[in-house]
Amino acid sequence: IYRQKLQQYVTGGELSDDNVAALLRLRVMLCIPQQTIEAAHAEICGSIFEKVVREAISSGVDGYDAETRKSVRKAAHGLRLSRETAMSIASKAARRVFTNYIRRARAAENRTESAKELKKMIAFNTLVVTEMVADIKGESSDKEPEEPVQVKAEDGEDEEWGSLESLKKTRPDKELSEKMGKPGQTEITLKDDLPDRDRIDLYKTYLLYCVTGEVTRIPFGAQITTKRDDSEYLLLNQLGGILGLTSKEIVNIHVGLAEQAFRQQAEVILADGQLTKARVEQLDELQKQVGLPQPQAEKVIKNITTTKMANAIETAVNQGRLNIKQIRELKEANVSLDSMIAVSLREKLFKKTVNDIFSSGTGEFDETEVYETIPSDLSIDAEKAKSVVHDLARSRLSNSLIQSVALLRQRNRKGVVSSLNDLLACDKAVPAEPLSWEVSEELSDLYDIYSKSDPKPAPEKVSRLQYLLGIDDSTATALREMEDGVFSSAAEEGNFVF
Repeated sequence: IYRQKLQQYVTGGELSDDNVAALLRLRVMLCIPQQTIEAAHAEICGSIFEKVVREAISSGVDGYDAETRKSVRKAAHGLRLSRETAMSIASKAARRVFTNYIRRARAAENRTESAKELKKMIAFNTLVVTEMVADIKGESSDKEPEEPVQVKAEDGEDEEWGSLESLKKTRPDKELSEKMGKPGQTEITLKDDLPDRDRIDLYKTYLLYCVTGEVTRIPFGAQITTKRDDSEYLLLNQLGGILGLTSKEIVNIHVGLAEQAFRQQAEVILADGQLTKARVEQLDELQKQVGLPQPQAEKVIKNITTTKMANAIETAVNQGRLNIKQIRELKEANVSLDSMIAVSLREKLFKKTVNDIFSSGTGEFDETEVYETIPSDLSIDAEKAKSVVHDLARSRLSNSLIQSVALLRQRNRKGVVSSLNDLLACDKAVPAEPLSWEVSEELSDLYDIYSKSDPKPAPEKVSRLQYLLGIDDSTATALREMEDGVFSSAAEEGNFVF
């Protein structure tokens, strides 16, 4: 009885106050539960409202005029539906149309055509669905345009929103907002209608369209690319709302695209696996261009260098093409060595650097430089590095003496001085006891050549060499007073005993 009466009253498309009062009396008289009443109204009034909504939506972006709006408003409020029920009916109808646009976008032959279908969906949302939602809520469309709905960034996302140019453009300035007018509604979305992967792919499609522009093919296989203005990014923002994407999901999409662009160009820059200071600066500039946050950029570089540079760096270290000077240049360029070069390679480079010091022929050994600065530059354990230095010094000390004698027998004075300087450098690292040699005359010749070398060595070096070669003071004085160029009989005759 109640349902028949309700159907009779709504034939005109609305319920008057008298109709509502009569239905209330009937309900009380028949003792009908509230739940049953609500179900009857939702079914009968809802079906009428659904028909009105479908007709309004089918009118399209050009047909949703004042008359259509009036009928929607009349049905929404005249049928006495709750706002939740009315919005649920409108949402179902709108999402059905959204889905049709999505289907056509997926079937498009290229990105440009797909973006055009998505743009039509955005326009439909702005011009039809947004107005319909306002009519259901009883809001005026003549009020001042609202600010675009901004999704509050979650913790840790502020940096991405600030650095990524494509993300910043989805947050328009006041002038562009006024030019674009009222933004689209975000209450009716496709969040529960499409898988996450599909929603992300659709957003990415339109984002790439915004970034790369519209490609038009012309005869003879050529094509023209037309760049899009910043207003496209506002449409992108609205698309994100229609797709029901969260702030985190949107940030991840933009970061992912920037990372992809950065990786593609970084692969070219680092094609041979060599990371020089100039290339680091080039990568820094590239990072700024694509707006990729520093942590993500370092991660990409690390991945590339891990796969491409491992062998190249090892070869460079082995061949002496990567030295401590270049390492310091890389550090100045903010390269994280501990993530770019394996510890074993850094330790190998340290050993080579110390070897170079012990074979430089200068006789110099800076404890602070070797024990503290270089290990710090290479990010290796200082105590372990010190142990390596001591082992090398002990090994090279005796080798330097043997090499000095060999050069003496070849009458290579310059080589003798250089080798003796290496011996003194090793002694500075690990102070040694006097060295033994079977042919004492050769030790005297070594001392003689070194003390009279040009440029004149420091007195403390001459004194230390005298101690290491086991030459007493009287012999040392006699050698210094002896005419330059005199060799011992052992050196002259070639009686070489090792």
